[in-house]
Parts: sequence; C-alpha cells; structure tokens
Amino acid sequence: MPFDYESLRRIPMDPRMLERIQRSSEMVSEQGDLMAGWGGPSVYKILIHLPPNQRLCYAAILEGHTTEDQIGIVTGLSPEEVSGSLSSLQNRGLVSVETSV
Repeated sequence: MPFDYESLRRIPMDPRMLERIQRSSEMVSEQGDLMAGWGGPSVYKILIHLPPNQRLCYAAILEGHTTEDQIGIVTGLSPEEVSGSLSSLQNRGLVSVETSV
C-alpha cells in the first residue's frame, strides 16, 4: 500500500495508545489492519520518532524511490530538504546513501 505523504506530515495516534492496542488481543481484532497506511505498527513506531521531512524521505525509500530526484517528486520536498533529511537518516543508521562514481 503506497504511503499518503500528506498524512505523514502529522502523527495521528499517540504511540502509547498504539502500545495499549497491541497488548490487547480484543482491541487488535477490533482495529483490523492497524496503521496499514503507515506500513503497520512497526514502521509507524520508527516514523513517529522522525521529524516530518525525514519521515517523508524514509517512507519514500520504503516505497522504493531511490534517488533524491524521485524522493523530492513524491514527497514535495526541495532538493535541499531531501539531501539534509537523507544525511540525518544516514547518521541515524536508517538508510545508507550510495554515491555514483
């Protein structure tokens, strides 16, 4: 399922509530495909701790967008914002940035 990049700009659910839902089998069954638009609960937990621009870039990478140009197009971020976000994500160890020779 592709990400809705506009909705990624804000956090819709307190992570403590997500934890509470996941601990209750009854609540999990009521919720169905919990956080599917965010890639599921495990991806949501990663994304919520990232600033919005990094969150958008990380989601674009998860979808398979591999170049700064592609990431900028799908996220609506400027080349400078994409570059800075990728550097921050690399420093966090979430992505590796390859340079072309």
